[in-house]
Amino acid sequence: MRRGATFPNALAVAGKGVMIAIAASLALVSQSALANDTQSANASARIHDDVTLINTREMDFGRIIAPGNGRIDMTASEVAICTPNNALEVLDGCQSAGFEGVAGSGFQIRVRVPAGRRIELTGPGQNLRLRRMEVGAGDGLAFIRRVNRNFDFTVTDPDGAFEFFVGGRLLIRNNQAPGVYTGTFEIEVEYE
Repeated sequence: MRRGATFPNALAVAGKGVMIAIAASLALVSQSALANDTQSANASARIHDDVTLINTREMDFGRIIAPGNGRIDMTASEVAICTPNNALEVLDGCQSAGFEGVAGSGFQIRVRVPAGRRIELTGPGQNLRLRRMEVGAGDGLAFIRRVNRNFDFTVTDPDGAFEFFVGGRLLIRNNQAPGVYTGTFEIEVEYE
């Protein structure tokens, strides 16, 4: 095989083709420059305020009868459903935490719950544990995905108004002391 002799000839032919193509494109540029034609385009920018957020209602698991250990799962929805297991009973309705906000329509927002998606509730006995915190879309939001403690949504309301709800799983220990247990959690919202 004589690759050495054949290969340089192929390069020379390709090189000539490239030169012809470059010369043709330069000729086209110079002709349009001689025509002296101009066009204009509009430029615009839309500035958005930061996202605004308010807490509209508190999370409430209601009154609970707890003869032993168990859990209560609360949905993250406008009308929360609480499902107890074992011998636990929820005597009155429960309520998910509610938030309303405003951002740019079509933008994505990220709602971040506490690290580990958990908090502790303190009271007269051992702390109650709220785990598996969830964020559910209300009006003006479409769910995209959850990654760890981040819940991503698209703002669908034309005016940018949205609402979401937070629920989770309340864990109750054996011989839990009766009384009121409370806790606080922060919600962070980012948008782009």
